[in-house]
Amino acid sequence: MIRPVSHRLLLRYGALAAAAALACTSCSGSGGNAAQSLASAAASSPVKPLDAPPDAATVGDTVKAAMKKSTAVHVKGSKSEDGKMKVDMQFNKDSVSGSIEKDGVEVPVLRVGDKVWMRFSPSLTKEAGMPAEAAALVNDKWVSLDSPLAQGMGEVFKLFMDFDVFVGSMADDVDKPGYSAPEPADVAGAPALRYQNGSRTIFLEAAGSHRLLRLESPSEGTMEFSGWDQPVPVQAPPAAEIYSGPGS
Repeated sequence: MIRPVSHRLLLRYGALAAAAALACTSCSGSGGNAAQSLASAAASSPVKPLDAPPDAATVGDTVKAAMKKSTAVHVKGSKSEDGKMKVDMQFNKDSVSGSIEKDGVEVPVLRVGDKVWMRFSPSLTKEAGMPAEAAALVNDKWVSLDSPLAQGMGEVFKLFMDFDVFVGSMADDVDKPGYSAPEPADVAGAPALRYQNGSRTIFLEAAGSHRLLRLESPSEGTMEFSGWDQPVPVQAPPAAEIYSGPGS
């Protein structure tokens, strides 16, 4: 018989999902004036002229409003505050897909509506301490987090994999005073605005809605944000890939 995954282990990865959101937030800082260099960058840019950059005093409000109007975002990066964590997730309004990796232990996840699945990778079953025979049954299988095997932890993951919760937590923390004046920058070849924030730095779209593109922190790592308002379809796992044994 396969033992249920420990409550502590699932909470650990639920916390990781929450940490992924929190790692993309918390911004405050200080700075100077770079209006002249921004104007120069706009004049020489091969793309359309940059919109006027948000003022340092109101940039938090601007970013928060844009994020809360969004319908999708792809988040990718790493966090090293309490061990090495990697995040690569697509958040849509009604679905989520991707993976979280902590210290080499990978946890692929899917959410479609109210249904949430976690795929048991070999590294996860090893971390969970499953006997080899039991691990062989669930390795690379998607397990519903409403199943007895997951000990009813679906609600925990549903919260952490909710678009509004994720984006809302980022937006609320970004909306803080104390930013430096903007400086011209580049993110993946696109014009951007850089706002210094103590040891943290945020990069925003140079034009349009000025949404968050990157967050950098020497102590916490780097998170990249792309595909705002570009939902990527997420399908439930095929039946053949869903665990259907004891505890399912």
